[in-house]
Amino acid sequence: MFWTFLGMLILPNLFMMFTEPTSVLTRVVNIILPLGLFWTAMTLKDKPGKMFWWLFLFIFFDAFEIVLLYLFGEGPVAVDMFLNVITTNVTEANELLFQIYPSVIFVVVVYVTGIVLSIISIRNKQTLHWAFLRNQRILGGVVSVVGFILLGVNYFVDRRFAVQDDIFPVNVTYNMGLSVDRAIKSARYPVTSRMFKHQAVNVRGDSVPEVYVLVIGETAKADNMSLYGYERNTTPLLKALNDSARIVAYRDALTMSNTTHKSVPLLLTAVGSELDYDSLYTQKGLISAFCEAGFATVYISNQRRNGSFIDYLGCEAEDIYFTKDELPMTANVYDEELVKQLNERLREHAGHRLLIVLHCYGSHFDYRDRYPQRFELFKPTEFPSATKKSRKELQNAYDNTIHYADYVLSQVMKSLEQCGQPAVMLYTSDHGEDIYDDERGRFLHASPNPTYYHMHVPFIVWASQQWRALHPVQWHNILRHKDLPISTGMVTFHTMLDLAGVKTRQFMPVHALGNAAFKPSQRLYVNDHNELHRLDDCGMRKQDVEQFRLHHIQYP
Repeated sequence: MFWTFLGMLILPNLFMMFTEPTSVLTRVVNIILPLGLFWTAMTLKDKPGKMFWWLFLFIFFDAFEIVLLYLFGEGPVAVDMFLNVITTNVTEANELLFQIYPSVIFVVVVYVTGIVLSIISIRNKQTLHWAFLRNQRILGGVVSVVGFILLGVNYFVDRRFAVQDDIFPVNVTYNMGLSVDRAIKSARYPVTSRMFKHQAVNVRGDSVPEVYVLVIGETAKADNMSLYGYERNTTPLLKALNDSARIVAYRDALTMSNTTHKSVPLLLTAVGSELDYDSLYTQKGLISAFCEAGFATVYISNQRRNGSFIDYLGCEAEDIYFTKDELPMTANVYDEELVKQLNERLREHAGHRLLIVLHCYGSHFDYRDRYPQRFELFKPTEFPSATKKSRKELQNAYDNTIHYADYVLSQVMKSLEQCGQPAVMLYTSDHGEDIYDDERGRFLHASPNPTYYHMHVPFIVWASQQWRALHPVQWHNILRHKDLPISTGMVTFHTMLDLAGVKTRQFMPVHALGNAAFKPSQRLYVNDHNELHRLDDCGMRKQDVEQFRLHHIQYP
């Protein structure tokens, strides 16, 4: 039982010997040092069943890590993943766990077996002989000393090495501490941001009342849109609008995060352009700025409330509507409901300056539940579980979600065209998705290290004829900048302000696509520890670099 429990504790480290892109020495240290420490810890009591429970936090980390290695192929349990556990609703969790059941079954068999064995051991009052404990304590201590020596050598030869990043479970323990700290700071956000003021003004005064709509997509990849050259005709309506020069599609747009709870706040605030993500805890967002400038503001979401920054920033609006608030947890609402709610608000606020933010559910897994049956263009879509063998069916279902998003966006533009007021729509997605796109076999998003497939997102601007006639210079600049590389988390906030004629103390013309002063900035990625890194320093691999090259996307 002693050896069984020790094997369970070190199991993820053995897997990570083959999954992590770190140096050979780092991977060796990642086995030797934790093995020695666990070995020694197991000798602290003569009852192995009780030691199992004393170390149960690490058992939990082990199980969590193995599931994530199955999903992402590499990396420790990240801060963002702990926060996702807090903010993900039960329905989303069930959808995911049901589809990755091979890894779930594996950890249940291994670690529930450990739980059963430990209970039996405790009930039977099983103990280890003192001589065995003494010998194992010596062996564990020797292995630990060797591990610490190798750790010191690793720090000397590898300047990038850090124990809180590269040694499991130290990294996971560190990340859990960070996640608790961030959760506390997030809960205090209403207090820490209460005194913040944008000092926003509408430089157009009481001019013609205009309507501005920001549509935030979910998990939409630009590469799966025929608008961006995809071989399948997934976005016929957007492509037709682009061909007739009625929309502007930015071809080289990258997100700054592969997690929703981080990327959406980047879109709704100035923190991306300020190069300080943690300033989010003390400032308000885009909606608040429009409120200060005299606009009526509306936030409509097809996602569930989860107590994250997205909720805080959305609830700055005067009119807040979550489509699923009064519905059972298992209820499924299609994004068409956002269009219905949009039309109601356009009628209610006719003749007023208006900002509306629409937050879609888009292409979030399980893809088959994100579109009505009539939009199932690509078949088959049925699969027993989300594995590499089911990639064709997963891809079909995902492409159907993009096809449906094409329809929803066309309906938003149609509604704005018919509202009788000058109007603008800006659409982008929070991040993309891995769908077993290459030999790495990665699936979903929110992994500690991003991939190209997470990063390349759509970015589309539409304006009514009335608006273009009133603001020809800004529309000219929108067109002029469409082939330049952009970070959505840097430009969205400033572009929306600039198009609406709203100026704040945070406004930066250099990040506003409709402004003549716009200049491309170095594109950065906000990593799991909220640090901003260059694209070539955020964990992407040779397969990702090749995709940037093939799609003519600037890197780094």
